[in-house]
Amino acid sequence: DLVITHPELPLFQGASPWYAKWRSGEHAFVPALAEKRGVDLGRPWQSLPEEFRHCVLYGTGEEKVEATIDMTNKKETALVTYTSSQPLRGALAEVERVFVNAQTSSAKQRYLPYMRKQPCGTCGGSGYDQVARSVRLGGLTYPDLIEVEVQEVRSWAQRVADTLCSRQREVGEPLLQDLNRRLAILDRLGLAHLQLSRSAATLSGGELQRTRLAAQLGTELSGIIFVLDEPGTGLHPADKAHLLDIALELRAAGNTVLLVEHDPELIARADWVIDMGPGAGRLGGEVLVSGPPADAAAHPKSLTGRYLAGEGPRLGRTRRPAGDDTGWVKLHGLRARNVTADQVRFPAGRLTCLTGVSGSGKSSLLSALAASVEAALDGTVTDMVREVTGIEGFSWVAVVDQEPLGRTPRSNPATYSKAFDIVRRLFAETDGARGRGVNASWFSFNTANGGRCETCTGYGRKLVDMHFLPDVWVVCDACEGRRYKPEALDIRYQGLAIDQVLELTVAEAVEQFSEPRQLAEILGALDQVGLGYLQLGQSATELSGGEAQRLKLASAIQRGAASRRAGLVVLDEPVSGLHPSDIQRVVDAFDVLLDSGNTVVVAEHDIPVAASADWVIDLGPGAGPDGGAVVAEGTPDTVATAETPTAVFLRRYAAGLPLLGTREGARL
Repeated sequence: DLVITHPELPLFQGASPWYAKWRSGEHAFVPALAEKRGVDLGRPWQSLPEEFRHCVLYGTGEEKVEATIDMTNKKETALVTYTSSQPLRGALAEVERVFVNAQTSSAKQRYLPYMRKQPCGTCGGSGYDQVARSVRLGGLTYPDLIEVEVQEVRSWAQRVADTLCSRQREVGEPLLQDLNRRLAILDRLGLAHLQLSRSAATLSGGELQRTRLAAQLGTELSGIIFVLDEPGTGLHPADKAHLLDIALELRAAGNTVLLVEHDPELIARADWVIDMGPGAGRLGGEVLVSGPPADAAAHPKSLTGRYLAGEGPRLGRTRRPAGDDTGWVKLHGLRARNVTADQVRFPAGRLTCLTGVSGSGKSSLLSALAASVEAALDGTVTDMVREVTGIEGFSWVAVVDQEPLGRTPRSNPATYSKAFDIVRRLFAETDGARGRGVNASWFSFNTANGGRCETCTGYGRKLVDMHFLPDVWVVCDACEGRRYKPEALDIRYQGLAIDQVLELTVAEAVEQFSEPRQLAEILGALDQVGLGYLQLGQSATELSGGEAQRLKLASAIQRGAASRRAGLVVLDEPVSGLHPSDIQRVVDAFDVLLDSGNTVVVAEHDIPVAASADWVIDLGPGAGPDGGAVVAEGTPDTVATAETPTAVFLRRYAAGLPLLGTREGARL
């Protein structure tokens, strides 16, 4: 029923959203099978022979079907026709294949509407055998216990401690105390909403880092150097005070704490600041300041210092009204993890910010919105909502997450943004390329026997197997990291070889290529989101999650500009990992998307971003089972009047007060 949603219609005329969306050669085999069996595909699906319907869904087994397939060669934009004879895989097997092969969570998200989870019939989904499921302590089995949140496990441990007899207390009390101590650390780090069984793969980057920190804190070691890379990522301002307290406790225990952080208020609490700059990429790398925060605040070249001195500009954006005359995207009957609501609405063509304490359900709501709207555009409904309305003018959905762009050095900003496709065509149009009789594909990293270096196959580096140590990439000794053969490097465009183009930063490329227009627009979008310092050929494996997310944001801007219909763009914590000066660029990019008629929804802890949004949906009141409800919604000014943790910080920001307040002794 997920693949065939309207059996009263013909297969290719609305019966199946899968066959309406899927555009591969697989489509050709179904009509070929129908012709072979004498089946009329113009009839409603439900009236077709049962045996034929079974083949469409489950495949023909070993029986081969011969079909003529028309496909477009992407490199040459030419129509290619060929004949193939093979078994029909079937829609269900094809769904499973593309889902398993999807490289990112956002790619997998596209196929979730065709899938349904079912618990194991033997263990009921617990993963444990009968013996493990039979032992109870404090009224819960072990499988029951690990399925509840940290805060509930703490309550359970207290109940168990209260029921122990003197003999049991001798053995059990030290264990329960150790358990409670470790759980208390998770609670203080803003992780009380997590289930003990929660897979690490489902945690956000910030949650995973704080979980690892909690594991180290539980050992109570001293003389350790703790290096924390942006530990405030994913933390509500209300939780950052706890993070600061824990850092102070680590220092007091004889440890050294090194934070890599952008938050000026956390930086201001440090004993020592090492400020790098003055710019990013090639414009950075210099130690501007190494001293107390006051030294950084007084340094004339330190951009961070401006914010420490209170002189950094506030985030600026003109809000767009969201009222009765605004179109509204509505999710009806929402059920997604801990988020439950009869209706949640988002103003179309506006910037909406989802706020709330860590674990309140922001990411769950964001995922439900993206998946449900995409499913509705495909003619289906997810199991997370009953109905989606208000998307009549929409045609696409973009999930801008922090998943890696690629897993090899071949993937880079130029290839991901499609800028390199245009660059290759420009080189193919030069006299040097025409004289050699080569085309754009000859300059591709992926074309064997083309212009790429065959020693490293266009990577510029080679992977060396270190056997019992992690493998390492080393510069190719044949091309010296230039990726191409000498004959390819001899071809010049505007005085540059193709590897020199890849060495340009985005900002340099913007100045170099004012034409063609499409290339200039792609480069401009990359520069607009604050990636001007990145080299076009920089390996995707070297990019941070925030940089990958901004690359995807730039692609969404291009998609929005190219599409004649509106789209939905969702972003989870888009300003995490950004210096305050770069946040303005990202917010400006949101307005570019809105100017094209698109709708932007972000889940964000950054209070200045929330205060600049057109509409705020505040979730809570707490985390985990205590969250998931819309506790306030409206303009930022309206939400600021509510009695919620987010409202407190919106009021402080509006009044120009420090978000962490002034806490006696709270200094690293």
